[in-house]
Amino acid sequence: MADHKDQRMIDPLEDMTDQSVEEDSKKQKLNEQQRRAFYAVLLAFRAETLSSGNKRTQIIEKLMSEWSIAQETLVSFEDNIQKNLVAHQERVDSEVKEPKKPLTISQPVKQNIDLGLFVTKLQAKKPTLCSSWGRVNPEALVGRRVCVRMPGEDEFEVLVIKEFNAKDGTHRLATVDPNVMWLNETLSWIDVRKVPDEDIRWKNGEKPDFETPPGSGAGH
Repeated sequence: MADHKDQRMIDPLEDMTDQSVEEDSKKQKLNEQQRRAFYAVLLAFRAETLSSGNKRTQIIEKLMSEWSIAQETLVSFEDNIQKNLVAHQERVDSEVKEPKKPLTISQPVKQNIDLGLFVTKLQAKKPTLCSSWGRVNPEALVGRRVCVRMPGEDEFEVLVIKEFNAKDGTHRLATVDPNVMWLNETLSWIDVRKVPDEDIRWKNGEKPDFETPPGSGAGH
């Protein structure tokens, strides 16, 4: 008996209240989901063509009946959709009306070139002719072969002109035969204009038309 007296009594009214609150919450969530689905249907119908208007009206009326959606809700949703569409169209129109900045492509700047100055610069790059050589460019002799009889020698040595020194007007000569060594570096630099004609022979007998320096000892 004591155990029955200490046992807490459960109020049946309190239990029914909890169940009722839970059911109301579920019902509210369901109604909210139905309203969202109904709004999505209206938005989808607005994107369709007007040719399906009769069928669309039947679907809307059926949903309103099954989901207990009032006419005021339908009008409110359609007004909201219309306002959003109008606002979207206004944004699109404003973007179209804004002038677009033309795409500018930088063009290379054309420079006025003085032809005379251009030719002068090209000529400046060419080897400077020595006035003492007359009509011959001494640097043009580089690469030619000559036969030279060095002082004190009886026979001619086949040599090739390697380079020109504009400071003193001499050319550096080198032997063609790799087995022959040029021992005297000083003698390898020669002013070919000053070599007597009997001691120098040009290939094919084509002697360059240079002027012989006065008092050089070279002659025709």
